[in-house]
Amino acid sequence: MKIDVEKSLIWTAAGAFILFAIGAVLTTIVPPIVDKTLWTSEYDVHEYTEQEQRGIEIYKREGCVYCHTQQIRQLDSDRRRYGWRLVEAPDSEAWEYVNDKYHFLGTKRSGPDLARVGGKYSSEWHWAHFKNPRDMGEKFPDRKGIYEKVSIMPAFDYLSDEEIKDLTAYIQTLGRNKDWRVDKDGNPLNDYEQ
Repeated sequence: MKIDVEKSLIWTAAGAFILFAIGAVLTTIVPPIVDKTLWTSEYDVHEYTEQEQRGIEIYKREGCVYCHTQQIRQLDSDRRRYGWRLVEAPDSEAWEYVNDKYHFLGTKRSGPDLARVGGKYSSEWHWAHFKNPRDMGEKFPDRKGIYEKVSIMPAFDYLSDEEIKDLTAYIQTLGRNKDWRVDKDGNPLNDYEQ
């Protein structure tokens, strides 16, 4: 029996395309139909201001997503590492991203995850961190005024003051959709910067 190679290639290509199309439909179209929480929320989700939207554009333009993720995975180590004052950070949930036009979930963590960073530090701290992140370490006790270089983040001192304000405004929104910082008795800490 002789096999027609050309017909075999056509059938193979058609079969591969059909399998790809089925996979694409099952991973992009079906999930939002089956699970409405992927595009709606029963919770109040933060609406971005104009300043915060400008900050999002700066975050995107400067490539912050290449080093920072914005998702707490379902791992105990993630919850502990990105928590605050011995309060573990809760896992990220789909509804928290409902209003995001751009999703900066990321895959690489050269820097810390930013999913719950909003309010953990003051706006002044973020300002100093963007201007010169390497001076944000601990001071050496035996050397006057010399900081331990703890950050590998590049300085964004070339950004204008207005751009840093916009970027900081966006960073301060991250993680605030969920009131997660509570004490051991379950009472809100209410220690966010207002």
